[in-house]
Amino acid sequence: MKDNIILKRIQSFLYSFYAKDLKEARIGEVYDALVNALMQDLGIRWVESNKINNDIDTYLLSFEYNPSKFLEEVVLSLDLKDQLDDFIKDIDFSYEDLINYEKEPSLGNGDIGTAAWYLIKEFSKNKIKAMAYALRYESGSMKQEIREGKQFVNPNNWLYRGNKWEHKKSFSYILNIENRDLKSVAYDMPVINRNNKFINTLRLWKSESINKINYMNLSSGDLESVYSDYAKDNSLTQFLYLDNSNYEGKFYRLRQEYFYCVSCIQDIFRRYFKKEADIKFIGEKVNIILADIHPTQAIIEFIRSLYQGYGIELEESVNLARKVFTHIAILLTPESKEYYSMDMVKKIDSNFYEFLYILNEYCKNKYNDSIFENNNLSYKKINMYFTKNFYYLSKVYQENSEDSSKNSSYINFGIDKELYSYTNNEYFNKVLSNHNIYNIESFALDDFEDKTIFDDLDESKLLNKKNLIKKLGLENYRINPYSIFDMQLSVFHEAKRQLLNALSIASIYYKLKDNSNINFSPTSYIFSGFANDGYFMAKEVIKFILALKHMIDSDVLIKNKLKIIFIEDINVEKSKILYPACDIYSNLTLVNFDNESFNMLNSAHNFSNICSTKGGILENIAKENSIYKFGNEFIEINDVKKNYNARDFYYKDDIIRYIVDNLINEDYYRLPYNFKIIYDYLIKYNDSFFIFKDLDKLTKLRFKMSKDYLDKELWINNEIRNIIWANNFSLDKKF
Repeated sequence: MKDNIILKRIQSFLYSFYAKDLKEARIGEVYDALVNALMQDLGIRWVESNKINNDIDTYLLSFEYNPSKFLEEVVLSLDLKDQLDDFIKDIDFSYEDLINYEKEPSLGNGDIGTAAWYLIKEFSKNKIKAMAYALRYESGSMKQEIREGKQFVNPNNWLYRGNKWEHKKSFSYILNIENRDLKSVAYDMPVINRNNKFINTLRLWKSESINKINYMNLSSGDLESVYSDYAKDNSLTQFLYLDNSNYEGKFYRLRQEYFYCVSCIQDIFRRYFKKEADIKFIGEKVNIILADIHPTQAIIEFIRSLYQGYGIELEESVNLARKVFTHIAILLTPESKEYYSMDMVKKIDSNFYEFLYILNEYCKNKYNDSIFENNNLSYKKINMYFTKNFYYLSKVYQENSEDSSKNSSYINFGIDKELYSYTNNEYFNKVLSNHNIYNIESFALDDFEDKTIFDDLDESKLLNKKNLIKKLGLENYRINPYSIFDMQLSVFHEAKRQLLNALSIASIYYKLKDNSNINFSPTSYIFSGFANDGYFMAKEVIKFILALKHMIDSDVLIKNKLKIIFIEDINVEKSKILYPACDIYSNLTLVNFDNESFNMLNSAHNFSNICSTKGGILENIAKENSIYKFGNEFIEINDVKKNYNARDFYYKDDIIRYIVDNLINEDYYRLPYNFKIIYDYLIKYNDSFFIFKDLDKLTKLRFKMSKDYLDKELWINNEIRNIIWANNFSLDKKF
């Protein structure tokens, strides 16, 4: 105990800041002291990493990041678990209590955040010095609550206790937005990894008003004018993704993006001039990566700064941008291709607005094209013409889509295996170790010739399912851990086709009702994901899934064969519990919107089977896998669209009509949802995501998977092939 340095630091901190002995301290005080104790070692590594001078400075701009809780990651990285176990003996709190006390950073909620966090972690892993930029969302992404059969959203106040892993920088920038000055303040957080001592930086921007409250207006009682600008400036970084289906929400998003991009570019220039004297060499010295569409204004601001701020000719300014910027497209849905009216842009910054017309003239003269479409600024056009590389994540999308730009190619992304697999799936990794399989990244089918491992692997999956039920508090749901756990964990969107999933479950339900002797393995369908608060159809699908759950749970003959579970408010910590318990991951995204499924790869790495449409990353790697596939190939989609008629499907397909009619005519007390809302929507928009077309294919495939599940050797061999295939995915480009 005398040699426990961490314990001594903790006690010293408690004396200094709380005047407490360790045994008297509250959990929040112990947590604060522990973080400060760990930051001493972490800070040394951070400083040493910052001293490295690369030939090229790399920057990552993303509106989202999905980091996990820092405490556990730092303890494992510093290899201090034994010392912590020693000090915990003297207090009333467990290590798990301290982990649970910490709030997970709410800086993202989807694939963009997963991709960006993986990328900056890969840079740290490979000792590539890089700076990642984000907004310091005080209320984070929305906090989802399922209540009364529908989704409710609230702010996710992850910063209400403060953030002990960040420090406020001594500098700030003054920006002018809507003819009013405000301040951009930087906060830095460490980006650590468990493989080496290298630490990169995540810099968060917070908006602050610099306008003083006018006492005379306050005295006169004009409170609205007193606080309006002050509150507007301070709330700019309050939320991630407000509803932008209306003018106010869209304008808020544009202001956020402008604030973020100008802050980043100012910081990049400041850092450049700390090492270089001549701005003309920036093309050889700086590399800026844009994770998806939101940071696009950074390209415009970069060119504008060179042209107007440093007097560089427009042609050369554009050429420098083309040397510096790389764009990675992550989302492919229509709304991910952002457009903003020029009237909105003019309100933000008239100089920025006027410069866009200069850039547009350049584009028309050079490429015979415009960056405007119907008086809207097209982010896609900016990325097409003013970046060095434009990467998609899907080979099949890049090679076949009319949407691909001339400078586009594809790039293989991996996943954070350290976070989601290697140290997360204890039971699976223990089985491998007991059978002398240590290098998961390079194992082969030959490693599994001893068939005794199959029983052990099967048992490890069962333990993971039981762990899910316990850790997520699902004991009262009477979930059968021996059933198939079939998961879909993505953001709710029509392109992700959670509706197809739900209708397939309804189809199976009615088949079992008609013939209880049908051979179908008990299956628990697990959904999780957010619906944007302004996205009508996504919220309706959640209502329908919850109503379908109610109907199945109320059916005494079926409820032991089928189960629907909805995990609300999905985050990194819950994902770490879900992936190891997954038997089948259902990637149902319509093929022409399928760029990448990080959930699918994470599930495969945790020894899962996969059900997928025939797009995404399936053709990126020419290696054998055992993925269950259904639906059309990418190249067939346009032909399908030309001849598709949803109404004909309903009237000519007996199965579709039977399912739809049953759902519409169910008594409300059994199915507490009016399914005609969804049916009318599908007919009105001609089932634009092909739910009717793929329903029978998916349902038949699920009956096949249900049969295969009973063949343990076949099932596990499939999982082995999938993890071998998934091991090929890692970052294949050096930025």
